[in-house]
Amino acid sequence: MENPEAPQSSQPTLTEIQTPVVLKPRTANAAPPSEGPAGGQPAKPPQAKTRRHRSYRPSHKATFIGLAAVIAILLINAVILGLVLKGKSKTIGVGVNGKVTLSQGVLNQIGVSNNTIGESSDELIVVPNSQFNGKLKVAGDTNIGGQLFVNNKLSGSDASLTQLEAGNTSLQQLNVSGASTLSGLNLRSNLAVTGTTQLQGAVTINQLLTVNNSLNVVGNLSVGGTFSARSFTSSGTFTIGGHVITTGASPGVGPGGPALGSNGTVSISGNDAAGRIAINIGVGATSGTLANVAFHTQFGSVPRIVISPNGVAGSFYVLNSSVGGFSVGVGGGLPPGGYAIDYIVEQ
Repeated sequence: MENPEAPQSSQPTLTEIQTPVVLKPRTANAAPPSEGPAGGQPAKPPQAKTRRHRSYRPSHKATFIGLAAVIAILLINAVILGLVLKGKSKTIGVGVNGKVTLSQGVLNQIGVSNNTIGESSDELIVVPNSQFNGKLKVAGDTNIGGQLFVNNKLSGSDASLTQLEAGNTSLQQLNVSGASTLSGLNLRSNLAVTGTTQLQGAVTINQLLTVNNSLNVVGNLSVGGTFSARSFTSSGTFTIGGHVITTGASPGVGPGGPALGSNGTVSISGNDAAGRIAINIGVGATSGTLANVAFHTQFGSVPRIVISPNGVAGSFYVLNSSVGGFSVGVGGGLPPGGYAIDYIVEQ
């Protein structure tokens, strides 16, 4: 039984819900419809016009695809950038003013930190086939384990070389303090040797050899030409296969006395070592001194003197021997005429 006082429900009935609503197009200036929905319901009051914008909300699948595409592009750019940087890090560029610049990649590969190169903890290892196009300055010591090839000029204010092999080498001054082995040495200027010089092989001297001090020859000495020495000392046997020829200035000679006779004269030819005394005997000669010989250079001690008359018999003898000279005497008076006395002097 219905209660007439009960309030009616505001919910639409099934018939109202199933009734289709016909939508009509409207223009921008058209007014909203004044009639309400079918069924005699009053129309809702008009509301303020609001401008609505359409917004797109992508699905989760599209979002993941877009993020994957962005990440792929970033990875490709990172790989390309890494390859470019890696290629540039392997090169050594020459910068302004001839300075050599090493990239950080090269420094990392050779184990050099970001600190200044030159500390005791840093080590620079240059791989084979490295090339420096500009100038290279090394402030400290440089050790080269292999061979050093210099295609151009090598200049050094001070060089200490344990072993040097060189072809055509020009040295303004060479000081050798240790042992040196030379296969061939050609000197165009003077050679001054302060210490002892040992020559184990054959020595050929094309020009004059001058020895200002003593010369000691332990082995054999062969002289093919003229041997000239102001002072020669031999502690062993001195063998001469050829002639002994002495040279030097002639000594002085003077008359002895009555043994020459009246108007008798003397003369000499030769040197201090050997020579001949020419005697011209005058009338009335007696025994005694014929000639007095004075050496051009005095001996260190009294020498031994040997005389021999040439072509004449007589009792000739030597007297007054000294470091400065000697005299020749005769035991009896000689007939007038010319005589020759040969002498040899050795100390």
